[in-house]
Amino acid sequence: MSINHDLVASNVTKRQGLIVYLNSVSNQYKLRRFGDIVYFSKKMNYCVLYVDQKDADKTIAVLNSLDFVNGVDRSNGENIDLSSTHIEQQIKDLASEAEEQLLEEQEKNTEQLS
Repeated sequence: MSINHDLVASNVTKRQGLIVYLNSVSNQYKLRRFGDIVYFSKKMNYCVLYVDQKDADKTIAVLNSLDFVNGVDRSNGENIDLSSTHIEQQIKDLASEAEEQLLEEQEKNTEQLS
């Protein structure tokens, strides 16, 4: 389940998130003509840029050719499974792992006390 999957029947333009790695903080302003900047990290010198999905491949090629861009990655937001059954299974798995670790720690503590 994803936002773009829900928007298939609607007239809303599909968007693709791109992670653009930059050489310098000041170069983020040059990316505004390619799409919408929704996040920028000063510390890590990257920004998240949303572009139209139909133009994503062409935009990636253009961005990679710019000298102030170190690299471009596609966002994996489409690949995340947000179904309730998947999330419930992850919670159960994490709970069982936590229980196992707790039992192991309790066994170690009882062995040390003996």
